[in-house]
Amino acid sequence: MTVTKMPVGPWVMVVGAHRSGTSAVTGALVALGLNGLAPEGRMDWPESNPEHWESLSVALYNEDLLIRRGGTWDAPPAFSAETSGVDPSVENEDAARLMAAAYPVPGPLVWKDPRTSLLLAHWRALLPGPLAAVFVWRDPLAMAQSLHKRDAIPVEDGLALWDHYNRSAAAGLNGVDTYVLNYGSVATDPFGSMDALADWLQDLGQFAGQTSHWDVKAAASSIDGGLRHHEDGATGNGSEGLPMEQQALVNWLESIEGGHRPFTREPPPPTSPWAEAVIRLRREPARLASELRILQRSNDELRVIQRGLQLHLANVQASSSWRLTRPIRSALARLQRLR
Repeated sequence: MTVTKMPVGPWVMVVGAHRSGTSAVTGALVALGLNGLAPEGRMDWPESNPEHWESLSVALYNEDLLIRRGGTWDAPPAFSAETSGVDPSVENEDAARLMAAAYPVPGPLVWKDPRTSLLLAHWRALLPGPLAAVFVWRDPLAMAQSLHKRDAIPVEDGLALWDHYNRSAAAGLNGVDTYVLNYGSVATDPFGSMDALADWLQDLGQFAGQTSHWDVKAAASSIDGGLRHHEDGATGNGSEGLPMEQQALVNWLESIEGGHRPFTREPPPPTSPWAEAVIRLRREPARLASELRILQRSNDELRVIQRGLQLHLANVQASSSWRLTRPIRSALARLQRLR
């Protein structure tokens, strides 16, 4: 049996909540000179973004991991479930196979899926090190409004998701070389932001000898400020009216921008009580919807199996051996009835 190995990288993980600018930053890193996903495996959602830089198969794998932990991407599991490592019920070979298909070209690899913000313990156990991460965060109201526009998620729920994702990412990145990036700054000053990020990556040992062709101008040019579906507020202004706990999280994220080798900062406690209450209320309908999708998929598979058995039976009944043994089967049936 051939065992598929996980691509060695070196890996750069772009981590952050949905609608926080992770797609733009990932695209910029690809333009810089890192290897992105193979085109045939990318998620196609042009009405949301021209390019998400996400693998559809890996996203489905991650969504299955979240369901196994009692949540979904828009109703995250409890923190205790997220911090568990590799799930023994999920074959690690599957993850390696999916990643090998998504990244067929060797060299520095950049990968993003916002779900990894909730599954960092799992993926840190699977990806070859040393890992580097770019943690992208965005003004909470801008992120929530963008999520509402795309997925019709109430803005209040979006703010709760912003809180949960950023706290999960911060906890999961502890011990990883991490660059913290405010998407508002990226959109305002693409060249300055990408130049600073490229300098930081070049100082990491795993990229030695692999950066001579990196192109900061191309990376900056790939950033399209028009992709911002809602304008980020200026520092401090976009978060006015937030609960005290979320305002503290905004202030903390602003204070940690830049490079960390490794990241060791803890977000301010506690999580906003209403944010956690909103997430708990979202979990049950999300769980039921996921179970319904699984049942539907199971029913579809059963129908395929049933059809296959029917075709097989029809082939058997049409065979010469079936016709020749028919008298014997009839005699055996009569004997069974006599017993």
